[in-house]
Amino acid sequence: MTLILVVEDEAIIARDIASTLTDLGYAVAPAVDSAAGAFASISAVRPDLVLMDIRLRGELDGIEAAHRIRTLFAVPVVFLTSHADELTIQRAKGAGAYGYVLKPFGDRDLRTAIEVALEKHAIERRISERERWFATTLRSIGDAVIATDRDQRISFMNTVAERITGWPSADAVGRPLGEVLRLVHAKTGVVLPSPLTRAFEQGVAVTLPREAALRPRVGELLDVDDSAAPIIDDQGKLVGGVVIFRDVTERRELDERLAHNERLASIGTLSAGMAHEINNPLAYVLANVTHAVEALPELEARVRAVAGASAETEALVEKLEAMRVALREAQEGSERVHAIVHDLKKFGRVDSLALSPIGLVEAMNAAIRALAKRGFEPRLRREFEVAPFVLANASQLEQVFTNLLINACEASRSPDDEILVKIFTDGTGRAVVQVRDHGVGITPELQRRIFDPFFTTKEVGKGVGLGLSIAHSIVGSLGGALTVTSVAGTGSTFRIVFPGVPTDEILIGAEPKPAPKRRGRVLVIDDEPAIGRALTRVLQVDHDVFMVTAAREALVSISAGQVFDIILCDLMMPEMTGMDFHAVLARDWPSLVSRIVFVTGGALGGRVGTFLDSVGNLTLVKPVAPIDLREIVTSYVNKNEGSE
Repeated sequence: MTLILVVEDEAIIARDIASTLTDLGYAVAPAVDSAAGAFASISAVRPDLVLMDIRLRGELDGIEAAHRIRTLFAVPVVFLTSHADELTIQRAKGAGAYGYVLKPFGDRDLRTAIEVALEKHAIERRISERERWFATTLRSIGDAVIATDRDQRISFMNTVAERITGWPSADAVGRPLGEVLRLVHAKTGVVLPSPLTRAFEQGVAVTLPREAALRPRVGELLDVDDSAAPIIDDQGKLVGGVVIFRDVTERRELDERLAHNERLASIGTLSAGMAHEINNPLAYVLANVTHAVEALPELEARVRAVAGASAETEALVEKLEAMRVALREAQEGSERVHAIVHDLKKFGRVDSLALSPIGLVEAMNAAIRALAKRGFEPRLRREFEVAPFVLANASQLEQVFTNLLINACEASRSPDDEILVKIFTDGTGRAVVQVRDHGVGITPELQRRIFDPFFTTKEVGKGVGLGLSIAHSIVGSLGGALTVTSVAGTGSTFRIVFPGVPTDEILIGAEPKPAPKRRGRVLVIDDEPAIGRALTRVLQVDHDVFMVTAAREALVSISAGQVFDIILCDLMMPEMTGMDFHAVLARDWPSLVSRIVFVTGGALGGRVGTFLDSVGNLTLVKPVAPIDLREIVTSYVNKNEGSE
């Protein structure tokens, strides 16, 4: 039943109105005669509607009271008054009243005013709820949303739009769209027109060109992908527009990296097939040219001895010297072809080399020593902190670091310029290597191409543009990322981020490598007996090693109560794979799951890669260097000392 509160300063009139309302079928709350009484009653009984006289006792009249009731309680108010002057009517309208009934009134007039007010309030409440629902939805979606009026002035922004543009909604509302959504061409920086202008002209949704970028209020350009559409009412009239966009900077970087890796893979496939065909004829070309170059001095001496001193002899000797120069150039050219093919072959075998946990400090020091042998002696400042091992191939890692150091040396303006080499761990546990020079820097346009194969800014004959490409390819194949940041005139910083080997014990730096505190118990599971015997020979000097050729045999030993500090388990085995073995241990002996170290000779992609990513156990790729294997096993044994 609808509950109505009567606010009337005349008690007799209040009782009469209450009686009428009861006769009409409404419930009536106790009447009050002031604004303060109305506020208190509304707080207590929450009526559905208030019948309010304009003249009340106290400081506030009915119109001022209606203002506050609408703001504080959202309860509809209908005025009942004998005052009908223009000023009173205008004030009543401003209060947001839902009705205005002049005294004296009949029952029918009162009922009509009440029902109309209740229906109007119900409609407004539904509209308000829907608006809140839409606003909440727009604020919650993952894309940025900006709505404007027909003049392209902002009327709404969700939180994602605030974050991407850097404009709080309170500052942006009312401003022209172009002032907040500042779109430019990503490469040229030329300002792009508002997408809503074209959407309004065409009357349909439009999209931005791929090169569009957003210049936020603060910060660097962001690649964006968006669409803009006009907002049309039921009569087909344009009432505004909406722009929906998202930050696709990271996605485009990933796309470019994927395209780059695909290009490298294509080069690798091509070079792997062509290297043999090129090197075979190149081998005897180079051998024959070298033989001819070495034979010319003896031939020249014989000519002089036989022909004696004469103009004809000197002319012949000059021809021989010219031939020697030509042959030397051919020799240099052949050697350059050989070097290029040698580098190209590396693209084709990035993923085929054996990987094992490698210490970054040791690999960097090896690269620095290799640098000295090649005649580079830069001023280096080393900042080597503790960093995790990375799963890599030692020679490849040394090659990556050597290429970066050579690049830094060649970019430096003077041999006295210092090159900073840093190794550390970032906040997520990844290993980071940085090489910074103080050279002339790299322009943004060149930064986009610096890792492309055969791209170089060096003079002809000084390089073919493969060093950074190969480094980028190797780092990518190891699950890492090689990037460059540069400012013209201040130098460049090459940064490599590697995923660390997922174990807390394998660290490098100032700490010495762990020594075994006791003989551990090691379980080796491999379906190839020769591999199992090889691992046993490496480890049995320091530990007790138990070898089985099937995962089910290992489960029998474990179920019999045997305890192992570490379980070296092959991934791909018949009957029960290493993945299946892990699942059984996780179900029946969960405390042993962390002691599994997978050893595999196959690729780590597909289902196997997904599994390894999900479990986080350390994985070693065959063949494993004995020194590294002993260190890993010892760290597990020391960690589990005293545990059952």
